[in-house]
Amino acid sequence: MTDASPLMNPVLVGGTGRSGSTVVGHLLDHHRDLTLTRPMEVRFITGNDGIVDALTVAMKKPGSKKAADAAKLAADRIRFRWFERAEHVGLHTAMPFNLLEGWVEQYVDNFSDDPQAASQRLVYAVMMEVAHSVAATRWVDTTPANARKADRVELIYPDSKVIIVTRDGRDVAASFVQQTFGPDDVFEALEQWEQRMLRAHRAELASRPGRVMSIELIDLVARDREASIGRICAFLDVDVDPGMVDWFNANVTSENAHVGRWRNQFDSTTADQIDEYYERICEKLASEGVKIPA
Repeated sequence: MTDASPLMNPVLVGGTGRSGSTVVGHLLDHHRDLTLTRPMEVRFITGNDGIVDALTVAMKKPGSKKAADAAKLAADRIRFRWFERAEHVGLHTAMPFNLLEGWVEQYVDNFSDDPQAASQRLVYAVMMEVAHSVAATRWVDTTPANARKADRVELIYPDSKVIIVTRDGRDVAASFVQQTFGPDDVFEALEQWEQRMLRAHRAELASRPGRVMSIELIDLVARDREASIGRICAFLDVDVDPGMVDWFNANVTSENAHVGRWRNQFDSTTADQIDEYYERICEKLASEGVKIPA
């Protein structure tokens, strides 16, 4: 690959979790020049204890045991957590384990000498295989943590573009408690939403100007569909593809977004408590300069 290759200019979509990043990923997948990765969340780059986290430790404490341990942990995560998450979900759908294992060993061996170069070599090698497996020229990943680590992944992909999808925190929390992952308490889920919104905001501020955009899910699916798609395409320097618009109009409705679901999912007393708690959270976030989703 050369620096001019579209593979070096990926699109990283993220959010707080349950915020709509999957919808945006599928929308972009229907653009002729963009392809959603399989798995659509590769995870190993920005996920917890992944490559970006290890690189961050090494940048703060170069040559330290802590940095070396972080790299080994990231290596274990990619091999034993993200390689095969389920039968049809994981990096194993794009490459054999022995190929990955060789790259991971090189990563660990070279990390202490040049953490950034070692991280780039591993990520480029893996993502080249992922891209080839889906015939992608410019790939799209929807790992939620892309949002809160937008600035740090710039060390690996300087020319990447990051789209942060935001959604009313009450609807995010209501969605989480119905899943088999994440917080199962609505107030704990609201606190997680607050933390992730703040981290995404700070990551955007720390990124190169023009590299990150935020979009509200409700704008995309309900309030301003056509203009929102136009904004996304303009940000990515691609034309609006009629195919993506046709898919979006046929498959995504305002009802699908479940706006205000938290009001119906809980009894009236709990809904009032959620509203009061959310108001306090929004006041704190607004004091930090975070834009609150409508």
